[in-house]
Amino acid sequence: MKVTYDLMLILVVVFELLQAALCDLQTHNVSQFVQPVMQASTVPLAMTQNDFVYFVQQWQISICDRRPCLKPARPVFSILGLWPSSYTGQLLSNCNNGSRFNQQKISDLLIKLDAEWPSLLHEDNIMFWKEEWERHGICTETKLNQHAFFQAALKLKQKYKLTEILQERGIYPFGNVYGLDSISNAITAMTGHRPQIQCNLFKQIPQLSQIFLCFDTTATKIIDCPQRRRCQHDAVMFPYTLGS
Repeated sequence: MKVTYDLMLILVVVFELLQAALCDLQTHNVSQFVQPVMQASTVPLAMTQNDFVYFVQQWQISICDRRPCLKPARPVFSILGLWPSSYTGQLLSNCNNGSRFNQQKISDLLIKLDAEWPSLLHEDNIMFWKEEWERHGICTETKLNQHAFFQAALKLKQKYKLTEILQERGIYPFGNVYGLDSISNAITAMTGHRPQIQCNLFKQIPQLSQIFLCFDTTATKIIDCPQRRRCQHDAVMFPYTLGS
């Protein structure tokens, strides 16, 4: 009887040892697949490459056709933003390693910013600029400090006057419809580099709304924008007045 009991005890111990070994083997095999996935999903945003910056101008009429604006819309292009981006298609934003917005650092630029970079959706332009700096600008701070960031946008706005560039190629904001390629080709011909064109819908009519130009990370040298289609229509209206 004792022999039988000892044999059963040995069998139980062997079974437990085999089960533990099998569990370790399964855990090791699973970790080979799980670990890389976990690492890829926790890459901090600060590690994303800043390859270039978008300089974005918006056609005020189209913006305010789409949503109620708090300020009168004018038939002009105004600055929407200077946005760092990567060639992977990711727009850098909300970086955590930059300085907070300080209005005093751009006090000499305020008059020009009010004219060229107004907020259409905020009463206070300062709040708009604060959002732009703390969402996008701080991601460029290794190349452009706060003053340089806003000054760079103003310089680009002065140099790349989109209304004049388009008029040179016979494209006017009189409510006419133009092929998207015609607008893109006109800008390419005048700047030497490919833009991106964005549109929005007003009463099911696509309107020219934003134009993206691309620059190096110092926002001084214009380059080709990545080939990305931001408007799914072949032609867009270029409106002059609200509701046109």
